Amino acid sequence: MKSKSEQPCLYRYLRSIPGLLLVSFAFTITGCSGNEVSPTSNTAVPATLNSDILSVPLSATETDRFLAVTATIENQYYAAGFTTVANDSQMTVARFGVTGGLDTSFGSNGITTVNVAVGTGKTAELARSIVVQSDGKIVIAGPIEHDTAAAGDAARDTDIAVVRLEATGQLDQTFGNKGITRLDLSTGKIAGTAFRGDTAWGLTLLPGDKLLLIGGKAADGADRSDSDYAVLKLTANGTRDNTFGTNGLVTLDIGKGNDNPRTALVQPDGKIVVSGHTSDAGVVTTVLFRLLSDGQFDTSFGRDGVVNVALLPFVAEAYDVALQGTNLVIAGYGRDTSAGTVDIISARFLSDGTWDKSYGDAGLTTIDVTGQDDRSRTVRVLPDQRVLIVGQGKQTATTQDGVVVLLTPSGQRETKLNGNGVALIDLGGSNDALFGLALSPDLTTAVAVGWEGVISTDSNPTNNDDARVVRFSLSFPS
Repeated sequence: MKSKSEQPCLYRYLRSIPGLLLVSFAFTITGCSGNEVSPTSNTAVPATLNSDILSVPLSATETDRFLAVTATIENQYYAAGFTTVANDSQMTVARFGVTGGLDTSFGSNGITTVNVAVGTGKTAELARSIVVQSDGKIVIAGPIEHDTAAAGDAARDTDIAVVRLEATGQLDQTFGNKGITRLDLSTGKIAGTAFRGDTAWGLTLLPGDKLLLIGGKAADGADRSDSDYAVLKLTANGTRDNTFGTNGLVTLDIGKGNDNPRTALVQPDGKIVVSGHTSDAGVVTTVLFRLLSDGQFDTSFGRDGVVNVALLPFVAEAYDVALQGTNLVIAGYGRDTSAGTVDIISARFLSDGTWDKSYGDAGLTTIDVTGQDDRSRTVRVLPDQRVLIVGQGKQTATTQDGVVVLLTPSGQRETKLNGNGVALIDLGGSNDALFGLALSPDLTTAVAVGWEGVISTDSNPTNNDDARVVRFSLSFPS
């Protein structure tokens, strides 16, 4: 999808703090120019978005990335993802203090790694999601290899690991089996050149510190090679909660397509909304479904609890969902042609699942940074109901930066951010990205996580991508 784009402007300088490299940016929210005129006494000083970039020392020579972040009431925050050692991917958690530096009282100098599936070449393991329970314990979840000793296609099968850490960063021996709950929901299957195994994306905290895991599994049936949505509820200590669904599990199969889970939120009334997308016959559609607290589908939402809509003719992936009052705002990416580049998209749904055509342009907001591939990963709604999105945007076919998008409550570009609602953040590489986003408890600061990408090959474990943390103020002018 192509449109005329305005280039976000960017200023950069460096300074250091102990143990980290910190890069600060200032983005002019009212637009910028190389010859700024000093304001007169009747002209307000332009507001700026100040962004600090923290480089975290995980792996010196191999890939490490942050994929999720969460904040605590003490204004600490935890970033989760993975690091790679000798071509063996390991779950990673880092804790940062209120001043932004690594909290060295956590783990080893502020960082904890957990290697559930040990072995050279075992690169499926990573932490995609993180929550902090009321007692300060940290829970992460993600996919792992099913059998590290397997060979051939069997070596591609994956399970799910849910891991809990003490506030010190040590494995909590009271959770699951010595700190780890392993979930094997299905036997993986070959699908052409792909392999469908169990996977985990979202992790949501429920009342009583119970855990809601959003993932996927291989579809049942010998004639099936696709995947289904899987929502699993665990007790606070990592066992299946049998009061939810069937043995703690709810699955959803949409049209025998390949179902891709992403995240979930819990409404004030206790209902659960899950986001994702489904690929069927070459068309990728946005999917939301709503469950009651016991795992039954809420038939007052969409059709029998499910919304499955083609926001664009060919691709519309929903990566995240957030509450805006009683409505639901999604963010992801898509395209309206069968091939070509993808753009950041956002849409809104009413409380009953109806697509709200008053949002954006006839129901859809599309952000095309400069005519290249752009993707959003996480969305949050600010207290004034504006929509904040992070992801990645390409300035050229070979240069990608992290991107921050600000929309008005109705889904229009918020021009008070750089004049076009978009800010690109250069994390230092040619393939940078932001993936996770959290708001501070006092709603004054946002923290985004991602990576400095050194080359364009996402799947290469030795390409030495480096995890990054970005902080910026939420004092946007209204």
